[in-house]
Formats: sequence, C-alpha cells, structure tokens
Amino acid sequence: MTLEVQGLRFKRGKLEIGPVEISLDPGEIISICGKNGSGKTSSLYAMAGLDRIDSGKVIIDGANMEYMNPREISRKIAIVKQEIPTPMSFTVNDIMEISAFTRGNDRDAINQSLDLCGISHLINREFSTLSGGEKRMVMIAAGIYQDSSYIFLDEPSSFLDIDKISTLSSILVKLKKMGRGIIVVNHDINYARKISDKIMLMKNGKVIAYGNTDETITVENLERTYDAYFDKYDSPEGLRFYASSSHF
Repeated sequence: MTLEVQGLRFKRGKLEIGPVEISLDPGEIISICGKNGSGKTSSLYAMAGLDRIDSGKVIIDGANMEYMNPREISRKIAIVKQEIPTPMSFTVNDIMEISAFTRGNDRDAINQSLDLCGISHLINREFSTLSGGEKRMVMIAAGIYQDSSYIFLDEPSSFLDIDKISTLSSILVKLKKMGRGIIVVNHDINYARKISDKIMLMKNGKVIAYGNTDETITVENLERTYDAYFDKYDSPEGLRFYASSSHF
C-alpha cells in the first residue's frame, strides 16, 4: 500500500514543473514547501489527478491512476483545496454528505469526522454564514469523511487562528495513527518540520530537495529554495529556522 509519483512533468502557463518523484506510505506525512509560484499546488493537483500531466505516472496501491475513473480515484485520494466554495443555502451537513458520494450517507461517520475537527456544533449551520476558519475546518472534516486512503491538503492552516492550527496538528497526528497517507502544501517551514516525516522543497517548478525532514530542512537548502539567508536556533519546541538579515 503505497502512493508512488514517478517522473511527473507538466506545464502550467510558462512554468515547467518536474520531474516530481515521491513515495507516500500509509501513516506518513509529506509537506511540500516553497515560494509562491514554485509549483506546489499544481504538483498536488496533478498527483490527485485533477490536472493534466505531460509525462510520468502516479501509482496508487499498485494501480496506474491514468486508467482509473474519478470514482475510483476519489476512493483512494481526498483533496482539500485552498479555495473555499460558498454554495448557496447548503448546510454543513449538506457539505459533508456531498463530499463522499462514493460511500453513501453514514451518519455516525459524519459525526465522527466533525468531532475530530471540533466542529460538531456547526452541523446544521448554513455554510455561507461561517467564518473563514470554520469553513476551512468543515472542508477538512469533509475530506476526512470521504474515507480515502490518502488525503491531500493545500495550505490547510489558511484562515485558521492559533488555537485552530493546534487543532489541525492534532487532527493530522490522529489521521497518521489511523494509517492515512497525507500530503500537505505548506508555507510555514517550522510547522512543516514539526508535523512531517518527509519534506519536498520546490523552486521555479523544480525539486530543490526531497527526503527525511531533518536531512531536507537545512540552512543551505532553505537558502537555495527561498533566495534568502537563513539561521537557526534551539527553542523549547526544538530547532527552528528563520530568514535572517545577518549576512547582508
């Protein structure tokens, strides 16, 4: 049971992306980091089968995604996009039911997914009336309810207050223990380092570094990725990295 991305190459506008190669196991978290426009989200969408690729392939538990239909892919991969839709007059419960068209309506599972995200009290609220952070948590809960083997999240901490980011960390840990394979597009290097087993750094569509977190997140790799000087320091939370002006 593994998701293998092999030699993925494609273009988005003038940006040539790839080759991208990763291996995601159950119970593993991979973060994709880099500057805006580096190809992070495009790579995530391509891995999920939402965007066309020019070459390479995605192998999901031994099956080539190219020959899988959308229903089969959705049973394997759930994706939580950064953009939050605002469907007219839909309640949170409606959003949850629609999100998992491949599994039917499972009331207990809906409640469990909402509970995991700490938003069960919102179930009958109209989605459009929620705050940005509440909408984000609903979409994460909907992705969990889809009950796919792998879950991809594009900037899931967007719109979240500090307490909700802590809740997100707890959710990811629980999903990991449940055996879900997780890919997260992330801007926060220190947050990515905290939650991830592996990290991929991207710049201008190219992979600068990929591997185990401690081996990948180095001052040298960060400087190559972000075109900025970096330093690090020990904190009560462990090693932390930050952009520095000390070299200028």
